[in-house]
Amino acid sequence: MQESFKVWVDRLKEGQVQKIEGSFDSSFLDINETDLKFPKEVVVQGEAYLADQHLVLRFSASTQAALPCAVCNKILNVAFCIKNVYHTEALEDLRGALFDSSEPLREALLIEAPRYVECNEGCCPERVLLASYLSPAKGVSSQKKEAPLGEQPCSAKGEEGDVHFPFANL
Repeated sequence: MQESFKVWVDRLKEGQVQKIEGSFDSSFLDINETDLKFPKEVVVQGEAYLADQHLVLRFSASTQAALPCAVCNKILNVAFCIKNVYHTEALEDLRGALFDSSEPLREALLIEAPRYVECNEGCCPERVLLASYLSPAKGVSSQKKEAPLGEQPCSAKGEEGDVHFPFANL
């Protein structure tokens, strides 16, 4: 348990608040996945306090996730953040006066991590290769197939107000 993630519950009596802040190496996330990495530090800002018979953690955090593009598998770094996440623990459930706040932070980051990404802001140049597998409404129209790969207009953007759901009809 890193010193920065330790919450000393007995020191929070009488309305005291413990700050939880800093930049931490992402190794505490303990992620061993081939398609999900966290290459940058995790920047955390939050606090711990007691409310009635509960320990309350409130924090915000930001980092980057490295994921493959959903179309071409190129690895992309995507910044994301979580804001004002609350976690409570009943004091009767705690063993001792020390609580490790890294687990609730880890869980919140993994829940909010992007599930998939697409390069070029949702317009992967290799999307044209999938056109024959997509319905005409969702794929690249036959007019657009004439443009060389890489110069392809993006079908993902559509008209203003359109919502694009990649791979919805597969």
